[in-house]
Amino acid sequence: MIPTLALEPADRLLVLAAHPDDESVATGGLLQHALETGARMLVVFFTDGDNNPWAQRATELRWRIGAVDRARFGLRRREEAGRALEKLGVAASSVRFLGFPDQGTTDLLLRANHVALQALSDALREFRPTVVVGPSLLDLHPDHSALAVLAALALDGLGEGGAPRIHVRYLVHNPRLLRRHEGSLVLHLSNEQRTRKRAAITCHRTQLVLRSSWLLSFATREERFYLAESPTGTAEHPVGGALRTGESVSIPLASHTRLRAFGARTLCLVAQPPSGAVRLAVDVPAGRAGARPVQLRGRRRGHLPRRRRDRRPCGPRRAHPAGRAPARQGRAAGRVLRRGRLEGAPRGFGWVIGTGAR
Repeated sequence: MIPTLALEPADRLLVLAAHPDDESVATGGLLQHALETGARMLVVFFTDGDNNPWAQRATELRWRIGAVDRARFGLRRREEAGRALEKLGVAASSVRFLGFPDQGTTDLLLRANHVALQALSDALREFRPTVVVGPSLLDLHPDHSALAVLAALALDGLGEGGAPRIHVRYLVHNPRLLRRHEGSLVLHLSNEQRTRKRAAITCHRTQLVLRSSWLLSFATREERFYLAESPTGTAEHPVGGALRTGESVSIPLASHTRLRAFGARTLCLVAQPPSGAVRLAVDVPAGRAGARPVQLRGRRRGHLPRRRRDRRPCGPRRAHPAGRAPARQGRAAGRVLRRGRLEGAPRGFGWVIGTGAR
């Protein structure tokens, strides 16, 4: 365990936020620390948080929400993030909004969206960070966990010469793991830093209407980050590893039932080999422990039908078990994975990511 997280004046900190408010909730203290240390920083928002209908209904007192309403709400959330970062001392020139669809990061990942991956890669190459802070693979929000995979792919693409010296993760939506403290990097906050962090969180007024006590609960005396995804690393991940034998891959799975986890359980595999993006999604068998063989067809490029959102191509490097959007069949790009074998007795996956077969 490394007890503290401290930056140096020569550091260049890049914070990757899935939505406006993550910058304050997860890294409000770290951004202040970077400013006081003299380190340069860049905060990158992947989405504008525009697809949050219940918060928008409660804020605007309207029931029907259309595309124009969502766009207006997204702009409002950008403005809230700007005010929050101003409270933390972060200049507007150190902020970048990518504007990808809220609640759509997983879909971008599984569709091998080149623009999304390129946007992250460009930010990394242009800013050349020494420290990257982003969401954990074990965060239960689909945008957070999928963004963690996109970030991993973008970092892998930098090569050894352009890689940051440290990549740490934060957790927001995983109360069980947030209660554990082992295996974390700790940043202690002074009373003044804690007060400014709380003030930054209160700038996100649209989010405080329904969950103010939860958001403000993050304004504590310390912030915790992880070198290995979570306090327990990936030990509690439902993907227990992968074993490739010839043209077969065995993936043992285990999980626990989670409240508000609906729909069929799906195992998604994501790879970015030199020959092109590989994506595959298959249904995970429910019920008793056992094995299910899955026959896949090899193709040079995966194809995603537009009319059926439950058919999603993916691939065999990073496993992405999901709690919704069932996949009835999948296709693999190239001939990397011809036959999969899923083993275990999974229950209610939620959205988490793990390592897969090579």
